Amino acid sequence: MAARKEHSQIYEEEDQFFDLEEMTEWEYDDHHTFGHLLLDSVRDVRKYLRQIQFEHPTLAKHAKPFQPLPKQNILQFERSFTMGEKYLAQDRKAVLRVKVAQLGLKDLELRKFLLLAGVRYNPETDELKMSESREATSLLNKKRLADTLVSLITEAKKKDDMFADVPLEFSYHKYKPNPALPAEWLRKSRAAQS
Repeated sequence: MAARKEHSQIYEEEDQFFDLEEMTEWEYDDHHTFGHLLLDSVRDVRKYLRQIQFEHPTLAKHAKPFQPLPKQNILQFERSFTMGEKYLAQDRKAVLRVKVAQLGLKDLELRKFLLLAGVRYNPETDELKMSESREATSLLNKKRLADTLVSLITEAKKKDDMFADVPLEFSYHKYKPNPALPAEWLRKSRAAQS
């Protein structure tokens, strides 16, 4: 029976912390909620300042000079991500861009590839653009795009059916005219150059 009293005494002591009648009077000796939020942000800034002061100089010895990508890397992937947020639907999307001329396809293979690519091909810039957002992460979508491109290329190289009877047309693409401005509209310095 003594153990049960001790157990109930523990709960009574814990309840005293939240009992309004037993609560001590506010003596203006603590920050309010916004003060604590401000202190948290100051702590965050100090954490990053400490990293800049002490950790970043040690990382400098691991730095490598920038080298542009070699010409053999013809695939360009784009993906977006939101800093500080996880698992947003918009961050799953990946976009693949590739110049079709750099794929190394022959005439009939190129024609079949363009037929298979459909509206994803831009004849004005000779660029294929595909996007994917079905998978859970952008890296999986990037992998899926690469696999799709490989399957398009292997299908275009198959000789069984080259779709010779299907016309290759780009009626879906709207060419954007880029008219030259009249000379009287330009400033005098620019008009003299042209």
